[in-house]
Amino acid sequence: MRRGIVALVAAWLLIGLARGPAGALAAGKVTLRFSEYPRPYEKEMLQEMLPLFEKDNPDIQVVYEPVTDPVKMTTAMVAGSAPDVVCWWGEDLFFWAQQGMLLDLAPWLEKGLLSDKELADFAPGQLRGFRVNGLQYALPQYLGTVALYYNRDAIQRAGVPEPSSDLDWDGFRSLAQKLTVREGNKVKQWGFYLYYELDRIAYWVRQNGGKLHPEGDNTTSLLDQPAAIHAIQYWADFIHRYRVSPTSAEIAGASLRDAFAKEQAATAADGSWSLAFMLPNTRFELGIAPLPRGPVARSTLANMDGYAIYSGTAHREAALRFLKFLVSPEANRLRARYQGLQPARGSVAREWVELLLKQYPNARTAGSQLLIFALAGAYAEPGPIYYNPTLAREKLNAAFYRIFQQGEPAEKVLKEVIPALNRALAAERERATKSGGRK
Repeated sequence: MRRGIVALVAAWLLIGLARGPAGALAAGKVTLRFSEYPRPYEKEMLQEMLPLFEKDNPDIQVVYEPVTDPVKMTTAMVAGSAPDVVCWWGEDLFFWAQQGMLLDLAPWLEKGLLSDKELADFAPGQLRGFRVNGLQYALPQYLGTVALYYNRDAIQRAGVPEPSSDLDWDGFRSLAQKLTVREGNKVKQWGFYLYYELDRIAYWVRQNGGKLHPEGDNTTSLLDQPAAIHAIQYWADFIHRYRVSPTSAEIAGASLRDAFAKEQAATAADGSWSLAFMLPNTRFELGIAPLPRGPVARSTLANMDGYAIYSGTAHREAALRFLKFLVSPEANRLRARYQGLQPARGSVAREWVELLLKQYPNARTAGSQLLIFALAGAYAEPGPIYYNPTLAREKLNAAFYRIFQQGEPAEKVLKEVIPALNRALAAERERATKSGGRK
């Protein structure tokens, strides 16, 4: 599927499909097309949000077009018929930026689209994450960070202190051992549900002083370097050495959320985006703590959901005005109220917590601990996106399965997989460069 998208883009670049003019507003009212994924209560939120913008911008009418398929969006961009403003996330958004399909926002930020004070209201790592080759291709829709969810009732039954901000890796391993409850040869309650996708592994590696790739070079993975190998092996040992975290088979394939809510695991590291599930579905007192501190640094995950402007828009000035509104505190408040998402603007974080406390009775047991997600923005970083994300994900997922599910040594697997992955990524970049494609 991705190969077909690349072919479409190459054809677009070669034949020079005309993009719409990017000048000032035309006379009269502009109709601006806006697309984002239709989350719960999207319609209700936009029915309140869009009139607020249009009231202050009477020369612009915004039309919402839901998008659920990034392939269709890519096709629309290639054809020159994409919406003016788009919200998406992760690898697809990055791919569009690589191909020049998104407007570089850096010149407009330098001209004052947002003030320095406004920019400082975003999590710095998340804001940096929306840059590629020096281009600022998006601004944050919301901030999702990962913290440690824990079952207060399980903590009390075990007679151990609750996790604190001082908890380090070894201290957490000891806590997980005490929270693991065995009945004969079976485990009734696991100490920690370990989730090992690349974006989660990234913060363990960073906590241990490692890097995912060299600065500015996403064709080279550094997961075969000592700091990364040690971090990955340390957490894999939770499963195979210390037996405080389950394999998928041992927990019957239950998701992290379900396993935690059903008290199959006493702790779990997950994002603020899961609060809308955790708060109404847990029947025990919920606690939240920062992720355990690493040997070298603190680190956690920042999501990569962002607003961008299609580079072929015929209404650039109107799109920039709407983008400024979408990332404003007002729009963040509405998204927090309707969809429960953690605001991208730190100045709105306390209001978000107050909304959660009013909406969910169980949120009161966590109380001010909910702010931990917002405070984590100071050291949150997005997961890495390698030059060919699909290839990298395929190779790395297979490697992680061998390490975390089958118990193979991390050093053996990574020393085998990473050099081959790096050769493949470098070769693909060389081919693309020769053909005039991605840089």
